[in-house]
Parts: sequence; structure tokens; C-alpha cells
Amino acid sequence: DFSKKETNKSMMRPTPKKWESAREDMYKINIDGAFKSTTNKGGWGFIVRNSVGAFLEGGCGNLCRVTTSFQAKALAALYSLERAALLGMTRIILETDATELVRGLTSEDLDHSIDGILLKQIRDLIDSEFVYCEIQHCPRNCNKVADCLAMYGASMVRSGSSVFMSQAPTFISDLVSSDLA
Repeated sequence: DFSKKETNKSMMRPTPKKWESAREDMYKINIDGAFKSTTNKGGWGFIVRNSVGAFLEGGCGNLCRVTTSFQAKALAALYSLERAALLGMTRIILETDATELVRGLTSEDLDHSIDGILLKQIRDLIDSEFVYCEIQHCPRNCNKVADCLAMYGASMVRSGSSVFMSQAPTFISDLVSSDLA
């Protein structure tokens, strides 16, 4: 019964040693951000995969005014969730290697921080657009594809722009395959 809102915003599971696919009725979204403090510029990236780990959607973008790595990662969460909602994905696992971002999205602990409004905006989006959303931490080695997309967004995408992909671009196809090995 999907009429009742299900939410599991916790880290109550052991951290995986390698990338793991989502359960059969879910989509998994890995996100990351890139940040260069000397220029206050950065990028964001995400990949959405199904229960067998197949690439469904990806995206990346360039951030021309960002103040911290945390903010770049939070914007990656926002933009990836907006895209997933637009595509009608309602049961998701959002995965990041940023422990503090998980904390900010699963509690109100950071609501009085400089990025508190952004965190509230993301949580509101989750509450309004998703039937089920699990937010979890993963080690960096399980987030290589999203990291690569964020770096690409920071360096190759026109300033302030974003790109969405329905097929895995060649520069990440080996990373996507290695996650499934």
C-alpha cells in the first residue's frame, strides 16, 4: 500500500565495502559535489541506477558561486532529487560519501548552520515528492561515478549550466561497470 508515506532517513545499516544496487522496487541515486576554494567554483553530479545497477539517468552541472564543499554536495542532492521527481521516481535511496550531509538531511541538527535553509528545502522536496526515501552514507570507493560526474561538471560544463544524460557517457562507463563487478 503506497498511500501511506514511508520514510527511512537513517544510517542504521553497516557501511557497504563495495557499491550495492537497490532493492527491486527502488532506484538508487549516488551524488557528489566538487569544490575549489580558491575560486569559489565547483560542480555537482549524480547517477541513478535500477535494482540490477543499470545506468538510468545521470547529470552534472557547474557551480559558479559556491562557498564550501558541503554546499556543493547539498546542491548535488537538491538537483538530483529534483530530476528524479521530474522523472516520476518515487521510491529512492540517496547515497553520498558526505557524512555531514547525511546528518543534515536526516535530522535538524544543522538547520541553524549557513546551509540550513538549503537542507530544509531538500527535506521538504523529499517529503512532497517521494513515497519512500532512504538516505545513506557510503565510502568514497562506492561513489566514484558521482565523483567523476561532479568533477566533469566543475571543469567541462559551461559556467552555471547543467547536463542530463539518459545513457552513460564513455568517460564513466568503465566506472559503472566496475561497480557491478
